[in-house]
Amino acid sequence: MIAARIVILSSLALATSVTAAPPVWNPKAPENRQLIAGFNADTVGGVLRSIGARYQAGGTAAAPRLLVTFPNGRKATLLLSSCVGGSCKALSMQASWTKIANTPQPQVADAIARFNHKYAFAKVYLSPEGNPSMQRYLTADYGFIRGDLAVNFLVFASQAETFATEVLGPLEKKRSS
Repeated sequence: MIAARIVILSSLALATSVTAAPPVWNPKAPENRQLIAGFNADTVGGVLRSIGARYQAGGTAAAPRLLVTFPNGRKATLLLSSCVGGSCKALSMQASWTKIANTPQPQVADAIARFNHKYAFAKVYLSPEGNPSMQRYLTADYGFIRGDLAVNFLVFASQAETFATEVLGPLEKKRSS
C-alpha cells in the first residue's frame, strides 16, 4: 500500500513537472531594469530562462558558447567573446540552415539581399559552404540592460522565423515544383 502511494505521488510529481508551462516573459518585471555588467553563461542563461528558452552551455572559459532553442522552436548558437575573468564584453547570436539544393546560389543571394534590405535587425548571409546564416552582434562595454537583452533574443528568434517563412519556404517550394 505504501509503495503504491509512493508510485502515485511520484507519478503526480512527474506529471506536474512535465506539464509546467514555460515562463511568460514579463517586460515590466523589476529585474529587467538591472544592468548586466558583462555576458557569461549564468547572466545570459538567466535571461534565456526568463523568456522560456532552453539552452546548453559549453565552450571554454575564454570562449563560452550556448546552444539555444527559443520558445518558437528556432535554434541559435550564442558565442561569447572578449572575455576576461569570467565576464565577456561581446555576444554573437547565430542561426543557420542547410543549403537549399537545386536552387541557384545567385537566386538565394538575391532573396537574402531583399530580406536584409527589409529587416535590418540582424544580417543574413551565405556561409562559404552555401548555407544561409543569420547573425546579430552585441557589445556590453559598459554593461547591458537585462530587459534589452531579453528583447534582443526574442526579436532574433522572431526574425529567424520570418526568414525561414518568407525566404526559405518559397525557395524550397520552387525547388520541389
